[in-house]
Amino acid sequence: MTKLEKLTLQLQSITYEHIELHGILGSYIDKDLQNRLNSFEIMKKEHKQVMLDLQKMPMEISDGVNKIKHLIEENVSYSYLHGQVLRDCTELKENIHVLRLKNRLLWEEQIEIQESCEELKRLLKEAHEVICDPSAEQQQVG
Repeated sequence: MTKLEKLTLQLQSITYEHIELHGILGSYIDKDLQNRLNSFEIMKKEHKQVMLDLQKMPMEISDGVNKIKHLIEENVSYSYLHGQVLRDCTELKENIHVLRLKNRLLWEEQIEIQESCEELKRLLKEAHEVICDPSAEQQQVG
């Protein structure tokens, strides 16, 4: 009887341990399952965000293409204007060169005119001295 009672107690003890271990194992399995479910929910959210981003992408690409077209048009316009400015600059440089040559010629002409004026003044002064000098009159009369 005592052996039977001992065996019954051992059986009950083993049964309680079995139930306790089954509960602990179930808890871990539930936690692992809960973790997997949480991971699945996170992955679903990430997937949803990726899909939203993919849906937005064609519009973003279209906007990018439109901006690039606009920039290309601006670039072409600036390129044309740059070429026009270069042509104008070249023309202005040529005009400056021509004007410098004309200025040099005018300066040389001015110097010649000034020298002629000085010569003319000298001749006029000599003529004036000859005409207005009283001794010169006596020499002419005599």
